[in-house]
Amino acid sequence: MTHFSVTMDAMINTPTDPTAPNTGCPLTAALNAVGGKWSMICMYWLASESRRFGELRRLMPEISHKVLTETLRDLERERLIIRIVHSAMPAHVEYRLSPHGESVKPLIEAVRIWGRDHLTRTSAAEQGL
Repeated sequence: MTHFSVTMDAMINTPTDPTAPNTGCPLTAALNAVGGKWSMICMYWLASESRRFGELRRLMPEISHKVLTETLRDLERERLIIRIVHSAMPAHVEYRLSPHGESVKPLIEAVRIWGRDHLTRTSAAEQGL
């Protein structure tokens, strides 16, 4: 039987926090890279195509401008997305998954499937089924 422990420090460190200690734990590393509230949702929308900032805001209306900016910067710092600056007038910026970010797609899909099942189960439980 495999046993692991996650310290409270590892759980509360913000994703891509440069001051977070490198514990060598793969789970901690993964959660620090993609465990932010909006990180996987943002990567989900970038998985199919490059998108501009405004388009991401429309796809995720609950996220604030500031938080989306921070999330994109964190994902870029983790080398999971690439920021592409187009100098054509009017200048604009697009974001896309990096090759390393592409490797997260199966994880995002697994979490999405689990989330759908979880919603079904909790909805059924609330209805007394």
